[in-house]
Amino acid sequence: MSAARPGQTGCDAPKDRVQYDLAAMGKTGQKILRARDKVLEILETENACTAWYREKDSNPAETFRTLSYALDRRGEEVVHVSRDAESQYIYRDPYVARVGQDTGAYATITLNAGGAFFHALTTTVIDPKEGGVWAFGSPRTIKVGPYPGDSEAAQTLALLHEFGHVIDLLPLDFNNEDGKSVQNTAEVLRFCRAEIDSKPRRNTLSALR
Repeated sequence: MSAARPGQTGCDAPKDRVQYDLAAMGKTGQKILRARDKVLEILETENACTAWYREKDSNPAETFRTLSYALDRRGEEVVHVSRDAESQYIYRDPYVARVGQDTGAYATITLNAGGAFFHALTTTVIDPKEGGVWAFGSPRTIKVGPYPGDSEAAQTLALLHEFGHVIDLLPLDFNNEDGKSVQNTAEVLRFCRAEIDSKPRRNTLSALR
C-alpha cells in the first residue's frame, strides 16, 4: 500500500503525524522520537511532574503531542572559552533547543544539530581577551543539566524544558541571560527528575500508532 500523505484519511493514515514525520527522519528523528515518547509517558501518568505542568495546562500530554520539531543545522557547534575580570574561565556551550514563549499547541521546537541534544563531546574555542585570533582547545563534554549530551535523559530534560516555555510555565531565558536558563532547568528537575530517571514502562520507540 502507498504511504499516507498529509490530509489522507482511512486505515492507511497515521494517527500521530508528528511521530510519523520523526520516524521518517532516520537516526536524528529516532533520537527526537525516543525523547518525545519518554515525555509523553511521563505526562500521561500521575506524578509530580505532570501535576506541575497542569498548573498551566489541564491536559499537558495532549498539548505536547501536537508539537513539531525542526533542526537548526547552522547552529553553533563549539564551546566558547573566555576569561572574566578575575581571570576565571567561563564556558559557553552551544544552545540545545529553542521555542517561542507561550506559543501553545502546535508550536515548533527547534533543536540545534550541533548541541547537546545530539552530541556528548564537542570542540572548544578560546576567545582572545583583547582581539586577536581564536584558538582551538581540547575537546569538552557537553550536558543538559546533570545529564551527558546525546543521552535519553538529556534529551527528555531538553524537551520538558522547552515545553515549559510553550505553555508559559517557565519564564523567558533567551541566551541564558543572568543564568535564567540554568535556573529554569533546575526548576524542571525539581519536579521531574524522578520521572526522567525512571526506567521506561513501555516500548513506544518508532511504533507508529
